[in-house]
Amino acid sequence: MRLSCILFFVCLLIFFSCKKDAVIAPPDLGYNYYPGTIKSYVIYDVDSISYRQLQGDTLTYKFQIQEVMDTLIIDNENRPTIKLIRYRKNYSATIPYSQMTWTNKTTSSVQEVEQNLRYTKLAFPVNANATWNGTAYADTSQPASLYSNVDVPIAAGGNTFTYTVVDAPLTLNGNAFSKTLTVWQFYNANAVTYQNYYEQYARGVGLVYKHIENYIYAQSGGVTQQGVIAGGLYYTMTINSYRGQ
Repeated sequence: MRLSCILFFVCLLIFFSCKKDAVIAPPDLGYNYYPGTIKSYVIYDVDSISYRQLQGDTLTYKFQIQEVMDTLIIDNENRPTIKLIRYRKNYSATIPYSQMTWTNKTTSSVQEVEQNLRYTKLAFPVNANATWNGTAYADTSQPASLYSNVDVPIAAGGNTFTYTVVDAPLTLNGNAFSKTLTVWQFYNANAVTYQNYYEQYARGVGLVYKHIENYIYAQSGGVTQQGVIAGGLYYTMTINSYRGQ
């Protein structure tokens, strides 16, 4: 009996010693959905269809975009900021294209400045169904001519961005990603228009897919012909290759 008690207390001592020395893993906040590694890059295949309402025709574009995390600088608010440079390459000919985009990654979000508009692309921690105002810092006082037709339309009161899918597998152009998320940015469907904007990100890579549909439907005799596109844009960016972290 005495030996059993001694063995019992020895086991308890070993158990609590192990508990004391155990390393507790830090919480996964999803930061690697946007690594921001300097000199990393992603090459995208871009497919675009422009529906020209006045001309009554469509223009189809195919080209590649390379986004390079170029250098780390300090912005005017004294924050570490990534200078992201975008290059464009047509399939038929090589055309140098450079457009600097400023990216701020903090412990709570990823913000990118596109066409003078600041978007909060991601929010941390990453959780399914989490929401945030993706256009809270967008300065809409800028002239409309500065905006691009691939910018997310800004709704009155801001846009609610949402994580609709988190840590799901996805394969794009032969690239298999074990964990990706989907950010729903803007959706509006009615009798006259259809708008659908979302992006997908992969752990260790960043943005892997961008999707834009922004249409107005044709009208005949004052009646809208739903599904018949009169004007608008279809635009996708799909990852082709990358050099990550």
